[in-house]
Amino acid sequence: MSTTSVETDLGVERQIRKLARKSAFRGWSLMAPLYVLLMLVIVLPELWAFYLSFTDYSVGQVASRVGLQNYNEVLQDSEFWYSALRTLIFAAVAVALEVAVGLSLACILNKKLLLRGLFIAALIAPIAMSQAVTSAIWSYLLDFNVGPLNYLTGILGLGRHQWLSSTATVLVVVALVEFWAGMPHVLIMLYPVRASLPEELYEAAELDGADGHQIFRRITMPLMAPAVLIAMIFRIIITMRAFGVIWILTRGGPLNASEILSIYLYKIGFSYFEFGKAAAIAWLILLLTALVASFYIFRLYAVSFSEKR
Repeated sequence: MSTTSVETDLGVERQIRKLARKSAFRGWSLMAPLYVLLMLVIVLPELWAFYLSFTDYSVGQVASRVGLQNYNEVLQDSEFWYSALRTLIFAAVAVALEVAVGLSLACILNKKLLLRGLFIAALIAPIAMSQAVTSAIWSYLLDFNVGPLNYLTGILGLGRHQWLSSTATVLVVVALVEFWAGMPHVLIMLYPVRASLPEELYEAAELDGADGHQIFRRITMPLMAPAVLIAMIFRIIITMRAFGVIWILTRGGPLNASEILSIYLYKIGFSYFEFGKAAAIAWLILLLTALVASFYIFRLYAVSFSEKR
């Protein structure tokens, strides 16, 4: 190879590297405002809350460091553990129903149905509603005197019920409201995945005599397992920090029966103005959410690894 051709190759390589650096710089310059915004609205407040969790900061007083005192007081408070248990029950009921119903609807709506687009639009309509609107709708539906649900149970001879005022039912009821509001998110995540599965697999299974249950268990569920786990992870993270709907409907009552951790945190921070302790609770909620979500993240990695093998 001549010296001229070598120099030409080196020159071309330098030009490619120069263009690559320019492209990378352009990309980072476009992404920089987003990273700065994330730092300002997410990272810095989290770091500030972490600092406050080691202080006795409250309104109108100078914060002083107290070490792990806030964490010790919270962990020794029985109401924290009751709230944590209610949070796990609330999230388990809501997310389990969201995933089960969302997956079922994703499979059903994948079939050729009359007015399928209209059904999909109606099912995802709750996404467009704010938490205040959702709470107002369900407050009316569950009202003891004029609520349609109590009117229906009265006609059926089941009597009227204090759905939001009974300690025996309130936690399950607010979990069902959360399910109604959250299920469309799962449907939106799973419907495109089901639609992307090759129909040849289903046609071959039907020719082999497989019924609907066998097709779902042997084909649909294994292929959709990663998407289902991702949907579960997202919904667990969101549901375990739910606040608006429960606060508007019950304010954590009656007798703290629907007081999950986010409500408990709000009361400590904005009713008793113990912001240091509230910050400690926030970080404990983050830890609990991470522990619960990590189980499904490991399951997701296990499923992905088995597929690669």
